[in-house]
Amino acid sequence: MARAVMLVLVLVLLGLGGWVWMRGEGPQPVAPAGSPSAALPPQGAEQAADAAGEAADAAADAAALAADAAAEATSAAREAPIEPASEAARAAQAAAEQAIEAADLAADAAAQAAQGSSAADAAAATQTAGEAARQAADATRDAAGAAATATDIEALLTPEGFDADRVAAVIDASDIAPAQKTTLKAVVAAAATNPDLLRSALQQVKAVMP
Repeated sequence: MARAVMLVLVLVLLGLGGWVWMRGEGPQPVAPAGSPSAALPPQGAEQAADAAGEAADAAADAAALAADAAAEATSAAREAPIEPASEAARAAQAAAEQAIEAADLAADAAAQAAQGSSAADAAAATQTAGEAARQAADATRDAAGAAATATDIEALLTPEGFDADRVAAVIDASDIAPAQKTTLKAVVAAAATNPDLLRSALQQVKAVMP
């Protein structure tokens, strides 16, 4: 009888052990959708968000440079208030505004990438940020080019940066009457060898030209 009880006990223990083993090797419970482990973004999403943030930083830097270029062009146009310089200043300002808009777009895209629930969402936002950063860089180059034009004209209308042929070309390109163009060019040519007279003649060019 004792042997029979012992045999039954062994069989029960073997069955319990098998059940425990099956529990350990079976499918593990899946974390609910709202649990912390399910909410963690994949590594790809994190990398995309980092890339979007870098693009946004680059766009912000470009926009700052564009704004500086526009300010420089505006200052040059005040010193040389003639239409070519004013036109260059307006172009620089417009380019700076485009760069700032692109930087804002890049920042928004970077924020979306950081909040993306999947790597695909983050990658799409990163692409948007990268395109915006390129637009900001292009606009910054435009602003810098326009600023260089404005400052070049400013320097041209000073004795130190004077170039007779280029000043004559600026006068010819203006909207003033033909007779005024002829008079201005004659005044500038007559004063070309005297710095004091030249300064006065160039001031007259600034005053007469729109």
